[in-house]
Amino acid sequence: MRNIFRYILLVIVISIMSTGLFQYYQNFDEARSYNNFLDSAGLISSLHYEASDEFKKILDFSEISREEFEDKINKVVSNSKEAYEIINNTESSLTLKEKELLSLATMYWLQGLELFEVSIITLIDNPDSAKIQNSIAQSISDMSIGDRSYSEFLFLIKQNALNEGTFLPVLYDIEYVGLEDNSFRFADLLVEKAKSSTGGLFLRRNIAISGAEFKPIPIAITEDDYSVLLNEKIELQIVLTNEGNVDAYDVVILILITDEYGETVYEQQSKIDSIGPQESRIFYSDAINIEPGVLHEWFIKLEEVEKEEDLNDNLFSVFGFIPPEG
Repeated sequence: MRNIFRYILLVIVISIMSTGLFQYYQNFDEARSYNNFLDSAGLISSLHYEASDEFKKILDFSEISREEFEDKINKVVSNSKEAYEIINNTESSLTLKEKELLSLATMYWLQGLELFEVSIITLIDNPDSAKIQNSIAQSISDMSIGDRSYSEFLFLIKQNALNEGTFLPVLYDIEYVGLEDNSFRFADLLVEKAKSSTGGLFLRRNIAISGAEFKPIPIAITEDDYSVLLNEKIELQIVLTNEGNVDAYDVVILILITDEYGETVYEQQSKIDSIGPQESRIFYSDAINIEPGVLHEWFIKLEEVEKEEDLNDNLFSVFGFIPPEG
């Protein structure tokens, strides 16, 4: 009987110790998982803090070129993808409201940023794209949901930390667009701001004739702005400028020389291989003899390049004459 009692007592003691050890291990495992989650949350917060700061600079649009825009938005989206992978690789067994909120934030931020990138590039390539504002508005809405989810995550995790005395990593206040109540109005403003950008966000194609000068240099200029020329072969030095922000290829220049009677004296057509953005090139017309005592006009025309904006500066004309003999 005594042995049975001892056996029962031993079983009870072992059971109590096992339960205690299990509870200890379970608490330890939960604490380890939670600390790992906090480390991940700190890294996610750091990535999105950097990305959101860069994103706000992008939204200015005023002096950003297309190349700069693509570089900056790529970095922002890259950070967002990295943060999304981090939260998805946290322990699946960890079920916390904080984790759920942070997961929502990273998902909607990434979703919104990727859509924003595609939408703005579509707008840049096709400024007249129909209903592009809808796509941009959706991206703004997604980022706003991400902002709200993260704000709730931050409030909850800080509140719980105060109650339980948990040490938190650095968790930044993050906001991409804020709690936007009218994403369509926001999208309209962004489109308008982007289109008024002066930094080369949109591709601008514009070649121009900046000026022209006779060679040899005229000996005088009349009140009517006619050049008085020497009696020798005359050529024209023409300055061509690419006032756009993309290369202009195969630029065709036409030169028509007529006399005061409307008769064509000379025609010339040439092609310039390329002119870089904001670059000027000097082009010389053929040197020709003209009849003394007769006023001549050199009419110059640049054929428009594809989707050129301003054609008024593609035309230029100058007048000159050689004084009559005797």
